[in-house]
Amino acid sequence: MVVNKLAQRLERGPLLFDGAMGTEIYARGVAEAECLEALNVSQPALIARIHRDYIAAGADVIETNTFGANRFRLGEHYREAEVRQLCLAGARLALEARNAAGRPVLVAGSVGPLGRPIEPVGAIKRSGAERVFSEQIAALAEGGVDLLILETFTALNELELAVDAARATAPDLPVVALLSFDDELNPARAASALVESLSARGVTALGANCGAGPQSALSVARQLASLGAQRLAILPNAGLPHREAGRLVYSAGPQYFAEQMAELLELGVSVVGGCCGTGPAHIQALRRRVDGAAPGRTVSPRIRRAEPGERQVEAPSTSLAAKLRAGEFPISVELTPPRGIDPSRMLAGARLLQEAGVEFANVTDSAMARLRMGVISCAALVQQQVGLETIAHFTCRDRNVMAIQSELIGAHALGIRNIFALRGDPPRVGDYPKATPVWDVNAVGLITILSNLNRGLDANGTPIGERAFFNIGAAFNPTAEDPLKELRLLRRKLAAGAHFVLTNPVYDFAALALLRQVFQEVEVPLLIGAMPLRSAKQAAYLQNEVPGIVVPETVAKRLEAAGEEAPQIGVEMAIAFFEELAGVAAGAYVIPSGGRYDLAAQVVEGIKSHRS
Repeated sequence: MVVNKLAQRLERGPLLFDGAMGTEIYARGVAEAECLEALNVSQPALIARIHRDYIAAGADVIETNTFGANRFRLGEHYREAEVRQLCLAGARLALEARNAAGRPVLVAGSVGPLGRPIEPVGAIKRSGAERVFSEQIAALAEGGVDLLILETFTALNELELAVDAARATAPDLPVVALLSFDDELNPARAASALVESLSARGVTALGANCGAGPQSALSVARQLASLGAQRLAILPNAGLPHREAGRLVYSAGPQYFAEQMAELLELGVSVVGGCCGTGPAHIQALRRRVDGAAPGRTVSPRIRRAEPGERQVEAPSTSLAAKLRAGEFPISVELTPPRGIDPSRMLAGARLLQEAGVEFANVTDSAMARLRMGVISCAALVQQQVGLETIAHFTCRDRNVMAIQSELIGAHALGIRNIFALRGDPPRVGDYPKATPVWDVNAVGLITILSNLNRGLDANGTPIGERAFFNIGAAFNPTAEDPLKELRLLRRKLAAGAHFVLTNPVYDFAALALLRQVFQEVEVPLLIGAMPLRSAKQAAYLQNEVPGIVVPETVAKRLEAAGEEAPQIGVEMAIAFFEELAGVAAGAYVIPSGGRYDLAAQVVEGIKSHRS
């Protein structure tokens, strides 16, 4: 039987881990742009000296310099093929320092997050992420580490993957699993989720690291202790950082840090240590506190579960959602934000539509990657100054995962609750072809983020307070070249939490069969797109130059034969299409052509007339 060295050692009392590796390396003169894990082979004497300094300060456990030694993070330095080499070198340096210590010291193999978002928020498949973790963990196990520390994870689902990889790849190694908590939020729900998830996964200790500092860590520890978490591990930062002479400097000195950490020991925390900004002096000061502490307590988990009748996620509170639930036929017309600072034409178009009986307006988000006024600002103007409820198009193209959440939270505060989640057209098709696309997440990931916000969670699954009430729209193109692929993508969007579907403008009656199939399969309402065509030339442009739109040749010929009457024929064809869709379309999404809001208003009036 393999002995759990960590559990065995914890029976004798609290255990002291070392301090930071990364910030300590920087403090010793290494540039921030360096690949820190590569120092295991390029500057081994530096890493060995840091290990020895922590042991001399009194650390019971030292961590390998392998936090980012996975192929994604190493790939940022073109070293993705060196995972095994750098992990083995990191383990060897720590073991050599341990063997020279003259007293019992354990070596923990450090494993951090991958540095890329995992599905459903990101594009990295869970199976792929688990393989990347397994590769790093296998190398550390081969190197002879005594335990694994999975640290600084901000997403619980990624930490779960790492723990599962550790249990499958190195089942004999004890695991310490740590989440980084947001210090601005009440940690109760995140703590409950952490204990519930990891207590069943066989970790030896769980807890938190990084964060704002020891006081914030104490709040997290109290929550975890109240849940009966077995063997708590808390390794906070030395306060918040500030920049001096181009480097980050952390505010909490060794004595203050140790004094604050003493409360954690009184609480019964089993494992203490330091994260960013803590050095050998912090560990030395903390050593004296640990030596005076009683053995850490071990209790059975007491997991909080949802009580009967506890408030669940409520239905989206928008007029659009209410009309769709009631089986009414809402009609929304698209508004294009201005290229400059004057929104008057857009607002005039909104008023014209309102006079025609339109209640909703789709506001685009720099469609076709063309520079436009921001969608949230425009949507707010339309709602506040005109009174139309908006459906804000929102793309992943221009925003990283932080900006996405910030803007969505702001949109919610402004009363913009209908969000149409889109990936966004690539910049190369627009007026800034060399602009850098972001795409931290795709459309499925964006829908997942919106669904999380509706649960009161951020993209990492961390509680952020009150739940949001977004009504989430998903795109579907019934004329896609690969309809089966488009259907599979739609199913993923619906599984992620979309409440309604908007389609591209449709001119091809052959697409009706696919739309009817979707209607039979999905349980969310379809709002079918329509854009009244103005001319045969426009039809040719859409067919040949705009991706995602199919205009049959018969339609182009009819418009050509109509001559000056072509715009009116375009309106009639749009209205006729909705007659064919009776019973399938739950609503209409009308797109003005070239800013012709008058034509869009005629389509709205025609649809209403045929439905009355």
